[in-house]
Amino acid sequence: MKLTDALLGGFFILFGGVMLWMASQFPSFQGQPYGASFLPSILAVGFVLSGGLLVLRDVRVRRLPAPDGVSRPIFAFVSDLKNGGTPALLAVLGNILAQIFLAPSLGFLPVSLVGLCVLFLLLRLSFVKSFILALAVTLVCWWMFAGLLRVPLPRGLLEGVL
Repeated sequence: MKLTDALLGGFFILFGGVMLWMASQFPSFQGQPYGASFLPSILAVGFVLSGGLLVLRDVRVRRLPAPDGVSRPIFAFVSDLKNGGTPALLAVLGNILAQIFLAPSLGFLPVSLVGLCVLFLLLRLSFVKSFILALAVTLVCWWMFAGLLRVPLPRGLLEGVL
């Protein structure tokens, strides 16, 4: 069964709001411009914005007439995941396992780059777009965690380079 995008988006907005409220209660670090609430606040804003986009998309789709003239239900049975959903789901799980087992020896950057590129290819992006997007996301994650938050990410093969 599939929830409509409006219901799921509303849940994401609510979840992001609660997350933002809870993150605002975290203590700040002495001598640093950001505290423990920084990353959860970014994630919360992402949830709220993504939820809002889902609601807007659902409202736009619902304005279009249904092909059979019947109004669109709040719940709909879905026989399969479209746009490469099942392989993409398996790719996400594979990326998680790769980060756990391969990243310590190969490094975060190559494992993330290859994993995200495979995921985007499964979602039917062209190779060039997949590579550019995977590279951008990998570098932003590296910058946020290793640079900004000072979280030591595994360097693996790039130990002497970085």
